[in-house]
Amino acid sequence: MTAIKNAMAKAAATAPAIVGSRDDKAAALILKAGKAAASMLTLCKEAAAIAAKQLNPAAEVPARIGAVVALYAADFAEAGHNVKSLFVDALVLHACAQTPVTVTGMVDGKKTEIHTTAAAAVTMPKHAMKDAAKQAREANGMGRKTGAGAKPKAAAAAAAPAAVTMSEVDGFSQWLGNLEPYFSDAVFHGKIVARMIELGYTVNKAAKGRIVKGSASA
Repeated sequence: MTAIKNAMAKAAATAPAIVGSRDDKAAALILKAGKAAASMLTLCKEAAAIAAKQLNPAAEVPARIGAVVALYAADFAEAGHNVKSLFVDALVLHACAQTPVTVTGMVDGKKTEIHTTAAAAVTMPKHAMKDAAKQAREANGMGRKTGAGAKPKAAAAAAAPAAVTMSEVDGFSQWLGNLEPYFSDAVFHGKIVARMIELGYTVNKAAKGRIVKGSASA
């Protein structure tokens, strides 16, 4: 519980300042992408291409990307994490347009290493685009390079998790007691199921009249 609260507080403290205004057209594409999984990648690329015009060339690369992403925070909250991830990857490639990258792609039916630029990689399939975005981040100070020159750090001892207080347990128990209305709600049900799938779980309601057997611990 404490770790989650600390992470949320840290994220709020380091959030980039919002400068500029939200482009309604890019925002509409972000929201549309959240509802159309089949065309999600294409829509995210289109949205990023529009939003890329808002990148401030005078700012450092990480800052210019963060400032634009912040403009659409509310849209990502509704569209979902996957939409934001694809959008940001595409935006990174636009921001680092001339950065050289090497990705694996199909040429004449064979897997081949393709040497190109970040800008060109925006048009590539999902996995190649994400690989190119990772390289662009590393080349522009947004991620640690992994190579022969990088020396691994000794793994730090994991800190013992903070003890859960009874008030937190009681609060969580109360939330569980009110869980059914959330499952019945058209909006919350979809979000709960989607999140459970992301975590590797499935949620299915038993058929009417069927008794679910099992045990539970309080």
